[in-house]
Amino acid sequence: MFVEINGQNVFYERKKGKGTPVLLLHGWGCGASAMRRIFDCFAALGRDVTAIDFPGFGKSFTPPETFTIFDYADYTQSVIEKLELRKPDVIAHSFGGRVAIILASEGKINRLVLTDAAGLKPRRGLKYRFKVMLFKLKRKLGIEDKNAGSEDYRSLSPEMKRVFTAVVNAFLDDYLDKIKCPTLLIWGSKDRDTPIRMAKKMEKHIPDCGLAVFENCGHFCFLEEPLRFNAVVTEFFKED
Repeated sequence: MFVEINGQNVFYERKKGKGTPVLLLHGWGCGASAMRRIFDCFAALGRDVTAIDFPGFGKSFTPPETFTIFDYADYTQSVIEKLELRKPDVIAHSFGGRVAIILASEGKINRLVLTDAAGLKPRRGLKYRFKVMLFKLKRKLGIEDKNAGSEDYRSLSPEMKRVFTAVVNAFLDDYLDKIKCPTLLIWGSKDRDTPIRMAKKMEKHIPDCGLAVFENCGHFCFLEEPLRFNAVVTEFFKED
């Protein structure tokens, strides 16, 4: 199904049910389908659950190259309002965590699960800085470096590469203290994309927050241990 936001179509899947709506926000390079097992779990419990394709992914429209993480947050909030999801419970993975952090800091989320979420400023070593300096030098000299950037970056269209660059360079560390809703962090102990130290920083700065670490899991612990993950989140989002 599609919902029209500012003249553009955003794809979503929804199973209507009871209780506080649950909204699922996927990571970069994925789509609503990546959250299928979580979606099916809440649907089987009779909860009202929705998963969306962010602009640029799945069946949703491709955003302009000027799109920022704050545009993603605005579009997501517009979807929430259009579908009358009220103040939803949110489960957000990786890139989706960036959007959720912004919305939660604005008081628009009821309860929040961040799993292997992105958004914090990473530590940059000398090797990384040298690679960036070399890339900028080659670009200045008009030399194309086909191996520059991450695999996620290289797979994108030119327009989405610019969106990706803007998104990954927007750091949300200062938004954590503003999140007042109950928050649960679920992290893979072996996550290399968003290391466990990021989860510990979030736990320290988000006022009402707890951390569950899944040992021997990586960046997709909700896919690596789906039964355990679903048991934890359904308990956290349990209705009175």
